[in-house]
Amino acid sequence: MKITRRQAREITLCLVFDFGFNSEEKPEELLDLYVRYFPEADDAHITEEIKNDDYISKVYFGVAEKIDALDKTIKNCSLKWKLERMSRVSVSILRLAVYELLYIDSIPTEVSINEAVELAKKYDNDDSYTFINGVLGAVAKQLEINGIAESAQVEAEDPEGSEE
Repeated sequence: MKITRRQAREITLCLVFDFGFNSEEKPEELLDLYVRYFPEADDAHITEEIKNDDYISKVYFGVAEKIDALDKTIKNCSLKWKLERMSRVSVSILRLAVYELLYIDSIPTEVSINEAVELAKKYDNDDSYTFINGVLGAVAKQLEINGIAESAQVEAEDPEGSEE
């Protein structure tokens, strides 16, 4: 059985969520732990699919690499809300979706936002999906105004968002 994009997105959300609590760990080690304890871990085919899925690898490792820039974008588009006040699930969903919006051209903006809203409905509290929809709408509008290339340029110039 091949994992679907929605399943890959849910798995990636779990990994991003875990990385949010364990950012001092190497993302590769967290992926290995996740796969080892995945509910169907005794099915070698499933665990190999997770490890080799292009979407999971690109988004999870991308979020881990660009987490500071993603958080800055989220903060800029969620006026009056600090990341610390948001649920950890909401922050994880936003990181995943903002990464998609900024760095994955093959996923339409509407799809990224809709999938994030569906994740929030499934995994977060009752009101979070409207908040997530609003923040991602603001990110999308900002990208439309500034252009994705300009947003990436700002990130490259931002010393706080730089890699260590």
